[in-house]
Amino acid sequence: MTLLGDLRHAPVDPPWKRVRLERDSFMDYRQRSVSANLSVAELYHENSKCFPQMHHELVGFRTQLAEFRRRVVHERAASDASGVDCDWNGVLTAVRDASDLFYAVELRVAAEDVLAVFEPVSDTLQAMKRLSAADWARLRAASDVADDGGPLGFLLGRFVLNDVLFGSRGYRRTLLEAGRLAQEIAHQAERRGLAFLPAYEFTDRDVDAVMEADGIEEGTVMMFALGGRGDGVG
Repeated sequence: MTLLGDLRHAPVDPPWKRVRLERDSFMDYRQRSVSANLSVAELYHENSKCFPQMHHELVGFRTQLAEFRRRVVHERAASDASGVDCDWNGVLTAVRDASDLFYAVELRVAAEDVLAVFEPVSDTLQAMKRLSAADWARLRAASDVADDGGPLGFLLGRFVLNDVLFGSRGYRRTLLEAGRLAQEIAHQAERRGLAFLPAYEFTDRDVDAVMEADGIEEGTVMMFALGGRGDGVG
């Protein structure tokens, strides 16, 4: 009776299921009975895996790649000397030491009617566009973190830059670097008595439209606000 009960409650596998000796997240995803479609994130993650035959490619070029990324960040910061003032300047200045994370991750700040890009080497906010009332309305509709009308921060992953250096593994590296930068911002905000209010769930298309990102080669990973101690953490 136990065997019959187990068989009766066992999930029915799709007809294309096969027994494999190794894990394969792409096929595992296909074998979930409730999943009719493939996830783009799942495809990216499967392609980002490193296998033994690729290991020699990573070891020899690690130092050269790190130096190249630092040089690009320095050259980009020197391209524009204009700056924008923001109440968050103390926090932004403190995270400049993490400049190695800014190669494929971009920190932008929306304050009043300006959207600016933070350049860690020059420690400045470079204005990139004027924000209209419609832009702010779109941001407020995309996430609750924008409700108070104060400055907003955005971490954008520029996936194509790491893809050029690391191939399909670059997608995962960009996400990890964005997470490390978010952690550093939260730490510096904590030291200054500010609450870090992140939003990981938002309407991607609306936020990317305001950021002028295509959502594929460049997309918003996280948006956040910094508030007083009484605001809590969202």
